[in-house]
Amino acid sequence: MTHTNMKLEQALEIQALVDGQLEAVRKPEVQRLIQEDVAAAALALELSALHTVVRTHESALTVPESREFYWSQIQRRIVAGDAVATRKRDSGTILGWIRWLAPALGVAAMVVVISRALIGPVGGPVASADVLTFRSDIDRVTIHWIN
Repeated sequence: MTHTNMKLEQALEIQALVDGQLEAVRKPEVQRLIQEDVAAAALALELSALHTVVRTHESALTVPESREFYWSQIQRRIVAGDAVATRKRDSGTILGWIRWLAPALGVAAMVVVISRALIGPVGGPVASADVLTFRSDIDRVTIHWIN
């Protein structure tokens, strides 16, 4: 059931009151709201009924390990996660340089190969250079093959 004439904050406070989690300072004001407002009273009644149903039909779950065991597992995973993050951060600078340097070296190698092909081994231009060009508009790529 939707209580449209009630503010979200008021509905949340009513829920907190029903759950027993409302601050003692706010209890009198929220209880007064429930007594004076029909929509607030209906919401409180619905939430109380739901609270009762959940609590009475909730199955008890017991675990063989203690609370400290679970917290130690969580703490160990947090520490392990911090160690992994530190390693990634430290290796990130080296990988960053490699990621930048590898394409730059590839471009430099292509420039050397193309210039050697055009200039030739003796130092002059190649007289009979065959150039084959392939262009694919779908893949947005152009390939020049110099023989």
